[in-house]
Amino acid sequence: MSTTEKDFNYYLGLDGGIAFNVAIYNRFSSIGDGCYAEICGGYIEGVYQWATHNIQSVDDVYNSKYHGWIITFESGAVRRVYIPAWVMEIKPTGLKHAKNLFNKYLMEDFKFNMSQEANRYAYAY
Repeated sequence: MSTTEKDFNYYLGLDGGIAFNVAIYNRFSSIGDGCYAEICGGYIEGVYQWATHNIQSVDDVYNSKYHGWIITFESGAVRRVYIPAWVMEIKPTGLKHAKNLFNKYLMEDFKFNMSQEANRYAYAY
């Protein structure tokens, strides 16, 4: 398979999904989560450990306009992120190009992410 034949999903899945995990880490990690990099000896190793410890499941959802992911965290919180479908159809020139596109166009569903449905424990009585 030549580089020109590789699609966006190929690059998102490389190295255990590091491009996806870095983007999710950048959006949803808390201030104290930086210690993962210090403990593990590097940023990438820290992101892997953070994802392993904090992400319970990731479900793909998509329609004609967007490709999205529903991320369930170990804490019970649920977050939705999405990217325009046209971005997913781009043939990146390499992993760096794919990561840059993904980080640039990945958006959060803020209305859902701040809702009671997404934050069950924060709204507990």
